[in-house]
Amino acid sequence: MELNFKIKDGLDKHLKLREEKLNYFKKKGFPNKRLEEWKFTDLEKILKENFKELNNEKSKNKNPNIIDLGFKHNSITLINGKLDSFNFKIENIKDKNYSPINELELDLLLNFVDETNENSMQNLNTALHEGGFKLDIKSEYKFKYPIVIFNYFSGVLNNKMINNSEVINLSKNSDATLIEFLIDNSSGCFFKNTFKYINIDEGASFNYYFINKNESKNFFYDYSKIKLSNNANLKKYIFPSGIKFNKSESNIELNGINSSSKIYSGSFLNRNNHQEIKTNIQHLKPNCQSHQDIKNVLTTRSKGVFQGKVFVDQISQKTDAYQLSKGLLLDEDCEFSTKPELEIYADDVKCSHGSTSGNIDIDALYYLKARGIKEKEAIKMIVKGFLESVLKDIKNREITEILENHLDTHINYENRSN
Repeated sequence: MELNFKIKDGLDKHLKLREEKLNYFKKKGFPNKRLEEWKFTDLEKILKENFKELNNEKSKNKNPNIIDLGFKHNSITLINGKLDSFNFKIENIKDKNYSPINELELDLLLNFVDETNENSMQNLNTALHEGGFKLDIKSEYKFKYPIVIFNYFSGVLNNKMINNSEVINLSKNSDATLIEFLIDNSSGCFFKNTFKYINIDEGASFNYYFINKNESKNFFYDYSKIKLSNNANLKKYIFPSGIKFNKSESNIELNGINSSSKIYSGSFLNRNNHQEIKTNIQHLKPNCQSHQDIKNVLTTRSKGVFQGKVFVDQISQKTDAYQLSKGLLLDEDCEFSTKPELEIYADDVKCSHGSTSGNIDIDALYYLKARGIKEKEAIKMIVKGFLESVLKDIKNREITEILENHLDTHINYENRSN
């Protein structure tokens, strides 16, 4: 695979840093299975098999077909990774509670980038960074309506690599729900490398949803670094069904007393799909809670991966950490890999992890068929019931309906051998 990456020149005051980061990337290259955190997802091999070339040349955007969600919301529109527009008029936000979204410049990003040069994907993101956004939510402000990120991909993106970032700051006692909607109507084949930096201040609450709308033959890597202060709360839902390749990493620091983090994911992996959810939950203060519930349904030649680590510092007494991953395998030639980890240095904790995988319940299938339900529909009912269990704590009915429709759209199983 040929890499034709060009550094942005001209008036970019960070040209030297970009060149330095690109050189760090070139020394290490794309991650491969020799790295423990990439042992199940050999990115170097996957990209070589699917791309003869990768470049970051400027592409022409095509105006996307705007979708209507059917409910009131604020909006942020990205086209091919770059901020296109935003609309918060429905919220009637006063200036004292809100800082406008701006195209994310590299100097803003540098406040959040790790000093280490070990993460080659982060080095590449910084070197070739070409946009994103920064959103500041001021103290005490509680959003009445969800914020929807319409993440459109359009036009010819053949061999294109997109590197962008998102920075979201929730100040003290604020509250927001954000839905990131991926809509891929592009032609060609591209790879997107995204880094997200989220700070949740004291008493703030943040609900985040990632939902893929339609089938995508493209490749996505998403890394989120999230920090929580005292009494802060995070709920993160990941629904990537329909994407050919997706790896979603969450590095979460529970850095405040009584902070809480919950991660849920439900994926239906169709033919040749590859999905990985990777988490690193760090309990760094006492009386914190974390919860992870990850479910995958796999069909022919698909691969699902969950790597989940819970770290409990020695001062983090009264920790309550729960982790569960489940795989439902519908065909013999699919693969589900899981690697749960607990690293505990405190003695007054409640920590558990579990992982199961198996085939569809034949008795349940027989029960439904005996009542006149055709096998194809019966399988879909069982699969949907398996995945919908991760929706039970969602209070917003409109979001629940979006997720139910997402599952209806992507659960499409034709290849079961009798």
